[in-house]
Amino acid sequence: MMTRPPPDLLRTSSVIAGIGLLSFLIVVTFFPGVMTKDSEAALDQARSLELTDWHPPIMALIWRYLDAIIRGPLLMLVSQALLYAWAVTKLCREGFPRINRLAPAWVTVLAFGLFPPAMALIGMIWKDVWMSGLLLLGLGYLYGITTVTTSAERLRAFASLVVCCLLATAFRHNAVSATAGLLAGGCYFLLPTRDGYLKLLLSCLGGLVIAFALWLANGILVRSVASPTHPTTSILLHDIAGIITNSSDPQDEAAYFLTSHSKVSSRPHAQFMRQLERSYRPSDANGVLRSSRRTNVPFDIVVYDRDHDAAAVRSAWGDLLARNLRAYLAHRLDTFLCLLQLCDIEAWANHSYVLNPSYLGTESSSAAQAKLRHIFLERRLVRLYSPAWWLAVSLVVGAGSLVLGRGRGKVPFFMGLSGLGLSVALFFTAPIESYRYMHWVILLGWTCVFVMMERVLSRMAHRAETARNSAYDERASV
Repeated sequence: MMTRPPPDLLRTSSVIAGIGLLSFLIVVTFFPGVMTKDSEAALDQARSLELTDWHPPIMALIWRYLDAIIRGPLLMLVSQALLYAWAVTKLCREGFPRINRLAPAWVTVLAFGLFPPAMALIGMIWKDVWMSGLLLLGLGYLYGITTVTTSAERLRAFASLVVCCLLATAFRHNAVSATAGLLAGGCYFLLPTRDGYLKLLLSCLGGLVIAFALWLANGILVRSVASPTHPTTSILLHDIAGIITNSSDPQDEAAYFLTSHSKVSSRPHAQFMRQLERSYRPSDANGVLRSSRRTNVPFDIVVYDRDHDAAAVRSAWGDLLARNLRAYLAHRLDTFLCLLQLCDIEAWANHSYVLNPSYLGTESSSAAQAKLRHIFLERRLVRLYSPAWWLAVSLVVGAGSLVLGRGRGKVPFFMGLSGLGLSVALFFTAPIESYRYMHWVILLGWTCVFVMMERVLSRMAHRAETARNSAYDERASV
């Protein structure tokens, strides 16, 4: 007579099945991995080992070894898919126990992981994918802190969270603004004191300190192995163009800029204004950036040259910012609204890459792959990708958990802090309305949907238990 496998083995098998199925579907959908100019530059850096701070050295080192096995993006795609699948599985297992009771774990993993706005980025060979995957894995470990019972287990889960945040920062330096919220949550569940606002304040301070320390350590390491390329110059030039455009008198402000900062632009005033009006868009910094192909722009600086005069750009940016803070904030607000998909939605879809057929090349895919891409990357679903919506969801659920949550119920509050921190950082630094920058916020919002489902199931279970107890008491009294 056959015996049923033990429950632990069934759970483990279901988890492995979830990781395998999710990663397999991602690889098949995006095979052999979608490359852009950023991806190609990262691959060149991996092959030459000429490390710069434009792309993360850690990505170059990983890709160098994978490229030695199979040249090209395939193994990077497989690695990204496995990281994402592992993170989703960890989160679903630790964060949604009641949902997992309704169906095998692999069903929950696929339901979460195949949601198009969550998984669509995974096929792009980008550092952003690694950052989001590591942050999502860190969120799984944050939930893990709340499920274990001993101090040693909590410390191990917290250490894993810190490692995930360190690696996320290594892939993208602006991850520091997202890691602070998660690390604050880790501190909160480690502190032995009772719940209260003082504990919350100390936890937030602790999260900020640890996040800053990780960012500082990564910065020191990157500077020790990589050549500086001043990647922020493109953002500053976009800001300069925006400040002049949004000033009360653009003609006068342009005249002052050209007179005071001729190293940045030597254009005659009339030509500068024509090129500025033609090329400046809040949604995309590329229009004002000079390159070998794009010369009809208002600035002389070529940001892709490593020896460009970054100091002159910083000086001009600081000068104009001091003169026109209102114009700067108006420019940054316009850029941020476009990032949130609150401007031209067709342009946003094109800048998203994942909804742009020219990058995915669906016309040259196999029939099976084209079908999968049509299912998961349907352009008509663009509204579903709205970062504004998912940011609002994470903030509302996070605020509610602060007031109503108890114990692990407060995790969404720290998720909200993480999403808010990244959004504030992007308000000041986003150069384009690309979905890649807000992918983590979308993942947080989608997680909040599952959190609410978990709460509904918990309340239903509580009501059922209360009804059973009442019925038992009535029978006992009779």
